Amino acid sequence: MARANNKIQCFTCNKEKITYPCKGCLKEFCLMDFMEHQRILNDELNYIINEYNEFKQRINGQKQNPQNDLLIKQIDEWETNSIEIIKHKAQECRKIAMGYLPTAFNDIEKKFTDLSEQIKQIRKENEINLNYLTNQLREIIQELNNPSKISTKKDSQSFINEITNISSK
Repeated sequence: MARANNKIQCFTCNKEKITYPCKGCLKEFCLMDFMEHQRILNDELNYIINEYNEFKQRINGQKQNPQNDLLIKQIDEWETNSIEIIKHKAQECRKIAMGYLPTAFNDIEKKFTDLSEQIKQIRKENEINLNYLTNQLREIIQELNNPSKISTKKDSQSFINEITNISSK
Protein backbone atom coordinates (compact mmCIF):
# COMPACT_ATOMS: atom_id res chain seq x y z
CA MET A 1 0.00 0.00 0.00
CA ALA A 2 1.60 3.17 -1.15
CA ARG A 3 1.07 6.50 0.62
CA ALA A 4 0.56 9.63 -1.45
CA ASN A 5 -0.15 12.82 0.47
CA ASN A 6 -1.49 10.92 3.52
CA LYS A 7 -3.84 8.98 1.31
CA ILE A 8 -4.00 5.22 1.46
CA GLN A 9 -5.88 2.83 -0.74
CA CYS A 10 -9.28 1.91 0.75
CA PHE A 11 -9.66 -1.83 1.27
CA THR A 12 -13.23 -1.83 -0.07
CA CYS A 13 -13.32 0.64 -2.97
CA ASN A 14 -9.57 0.48 -3.77
CA LYS A 15 -9.38 4.27 -4.16
CA GLU A 16 -6.61 6.46 -2.77
CA LYS A 17 -8.35 8.37 0.02
CA ILE A 18 -7.92 9.45 3.58
CA THR A 19 -8.49 6.22 5.44
CA TYR A 20 -9.41 5.08 8.92
CA PRO A 21 -8.03 1.91 10.39
CA CYS A 22 -10.23 -0.84 11.75
CA LYS A 23 -8.45 -2.14 14.81
CA GLY A 24 -10.42 -5.42 14.67
CA CYS A 25 -9.42 -6.52 11.17
CA LEU A 26 -6.42 -4.16 10.73
CA LYS A 27 -7.66 -2.89 7.36
CA GLU A 28 -7.91 0.70 6.14
CA PHE A 29 -11.21 2.17 4.88
CA CYS A 30 -12.34 5.49 3.47
CA LEU A 31 -14.94 7.28 5.61
CA MET A 32 -17.94 5.94 3.66
CA ASP A 33 -16.65 2.38 3.54
CA PHE A 34 -15.49 2.60 7.17
CA MET A 35 -19.03 3.54 8.24
CA GLU A 36 -20.43 0.66 6.14
CA HIS A 37 -17.83 -1.69 7.64
CA GLN A 38 -18.88 -0.56 11.15
CA ARG A 39 -22.55 -1.13 10.25
CA ILE A 40 -21.77 -4.67 9.01
CA LEU A 41 -19.75 -5.40 12.16
CA ASN A 42 -22.63 -4.12 14.32
CA ASP A 43 -25.09 -6.29 12.38
CA GLU A 44 -22.86 -9.32 12.90
CA LEU A 45 -22.50 -8.47 16.60
CA ASN A 46 -26.29 -8.14 16.91
CA TYR A 47 -26.69 -11.52 15.23
CA ILE A 48 -24.27 -13.11 17.73
CA ILE A 49 -26.07 -11.41 20.64
CA ASN A 50 -29.41 -12.75 19.37
CA GLU A 51 -27.97 -16.26 19.04
CA TYR A 52 -26.57 -15.96 22.57
CA ASN A 53 -29.94 -14.79 23.97
CA GLU A 54 -31.82 -17.61 22.21
CA PHE A 55 -29.37 -20.17 23.55
CA LYS A 56 -29.64 -18.69 27.04
CA GLN A 57 -33.45 -18.97 26.85
CA ARG A 58 -33.12 -22.56 25.68
CA ILE A 59 -30.85 -23.42 28.61
CA ASN A 60 -33.23 -21.76 31.06
CA GLY A 61 -36.15 -23.62 29.49
CA GLN A 62 -34.38 -26.95 29.84
CA LYS A 63 -33.49 -26.17 33.43
CA GLN A 64 -37.17 -25.41 34.11
CA ASN A 65 -38.42 -28.54 32.27
CA PRO A 66 -35.72 -31.23 32.35
CA GLN A 67 -38.23 -33.82 31.12
CA ASN A 68 -37.99 -32.15 27.69
CA ASP A 69 -34.27 -32.81 27.50
CA LEU A 70 -33.14 -35.06 24.63
CA LEU A 71 -31.47 -37.50 27.04
CA ILE A 72 -34.70 -37.93 29.03
CA LYS A 73 -36.65 -38.37 25.79
CA GLN A 74 -34.21 -41.09 24.68
CA ILE A 75 -34.62 -42.90 28.01
CA ASP A 76 -38.42 -42.63 27.72
CA GLU A 77 -38.27 -44.02 24.17
CA TRP A 78 -36.07 -46.92 25.31
CA GLU A 79 -38.53 -47.67 28.10
CA THR A 80 -41.51 -47.64 25.73
CA ASN A 81 -39.74 -49.86 23.20
CA SER A 82 -38.62 -52.29 25.91
CA ILE A 83 -42.17 -52.58 27.27
CA GLU A 84 -43.46 -53.28 23.76
CA ILE A 85 -40.86 -56.02 23.26
CA ILE A 86 -41.82 -57.60 26.60
CA LYS A 87 -45.55 -57.41 25.80
CA HIS A 88 -44.94 -59.02 22.40
CA LYS A 89 -42.86 -61.83 23.93
CA ALA A 90 -45.46 -62.42 26.66
CA GLN A 91 -48.21 -62.63 24.03
CA GLU A 92 -46.16 -65.18 22.06
CA CYS A 93 -45.68 -67.31 25.19
CA ARG A 94 -49.40 -67.08 26.06
CA LYS A 95 -50.32 -68.21 22.56
CA ILE A 96 -48.01 -71.24 22.80
CA ALA A 97 -49.35 -72.09 26.28
CA MET A 98 -52.96 -71.74 25.13
CA GLY A 99 -52.20 -74.12 22.26
CA TYR A 100 -50.71 -76.65 24.66
CA LEU A 101 -53.30 -76.49 27.45
CA PRO A 102 -56.14 -78.38 25.70
CA THR A 103 -53.80 -81.31 24.98
CA ALA A 104 -52.52 -81.26 28.57
CA PHE A 105 -56.06 -81.22 29.95
CA ASN A 106 -57.05 -84.08 27.63
CA ASP A 107 -54.06 -86.12 28.82
CA ILE A 108 -54.95 -85.45 32.47
CA GLU A 109 -58.61 -86.29 31.85
CA LYS A 110 -57.56 -89.56 30.18
CA LYS A 111 -55.39 -90.47 33.17
CA PHE A 112 -58.22 -89.49 35.50
CA THR A 113 -60.65 -91.67 33.53
CA ASP A 114 -58.17 -94.55 33.59
CA LEU A 115 -57.81 -94.13 37.37
CA SER A 116 -61.59 -94.11 37.70
CA GLU A 117 -61.75 -97.40 35.79
CA GLN A 118 -59.01 -98.84 37.97
CA ILE A 119 -60.94 -97.80 41.09
CA LYS A 120 -64.07 -99.53 39.76
CA GLN A 121 -62.06 -102.64 38.94
CA ILE A 122 -60.37 -102.71 42.35
CA ARG A 123 -63.69 -102.26 44.12
CA LYS A 124 -65.27 -104.98 42.00
CA GLU A 125 -62.44 -107.41 42.74
CA ASN A 126 -62.28 -106.26 46.36
CA GLU A 127 -58.51 -105.86 46.15
CA ILE A 128 -58.20 -102.41 47.66
CA ASN A 129 -54.71 -100.93 47.48
CA LEU A 130 -55.08 -97.47 49.00
CA ASN A 131 -51.43 -96.53 48.65
CA TYR A 132 -51.45 -97.19 44.92
CA LEU A 133 -54.68 -95.26 44.39
CA THR A 134 -53.50 -92.35 46.53
CA ASN A 135 -50.21 -92.15 44.63
CA GLN A 136 -51.95 -92.29 41.28
CA LEU A 137 -54.38 -89.52 42.29
CA ARG A 138 -51.54 -87.38 43.66
CA GLU A 139 -49.60 -87.78 40.39
CA ILE A 140 -52.61 -86.61 38.38
CA ILE A 141 -53.18 -83.65 40.72
CA GLN A 142 -49.48 -82.81 40.56
CA GLU A 143 -49.56 -82.91 36.77
CA LEU A 144 -52.57 -80.60 36.75
CA ASN A 145 -50.92 -78.15 39.16
CA ASN A 146 -47.44 -78.32 37.62
CA PRO A 147 -47.51 -79.53 34.04
CA SER A 148 -44.12 -81.06 33.29
CA LYS A 149 -44.42 -81.04 29.51
CA ILE A 150 -44.35 -77.26 29.25
CA SER A 151 -43.05 -74.56 31.55
CA THR A 152 -41.54 -71.12 31.43
CA LYS A 153 -37.81 -70.66 31.32
CA LYS A 154 -36.02 -67.43 32.06
CA ASP A 155 -33.11 -66.75 29.77
CA SER A 156 -30.11 -65.22 31.48
CA GLN A 157 -29.27 -63.22 28.36
CA SER A 158 -31.60 -60.28 28.03
CA PHE A 159 -33.42 -59.59 24.80
CA ILE A 160 -33.84 -55.98 25.96
CA ASN A 161 -30.88 -53.76 25.17
CA GLU A 162 -29.65 -52.24 28.39
CA ILE A 163 -28.84 -48.53 28.43
CA THR A 164 -26.55 -46.53 30.65
CA ASN A 165 -25.88 -42.84 31.01
CA ILE A 166 -22.40 -41.82 30.00
CA SER A 167 -21.01 -38.51 31.14
CA SER A 168 -18.16 -37.08 29.10
CA LYS A 169 -16.28 -34.57 31.20
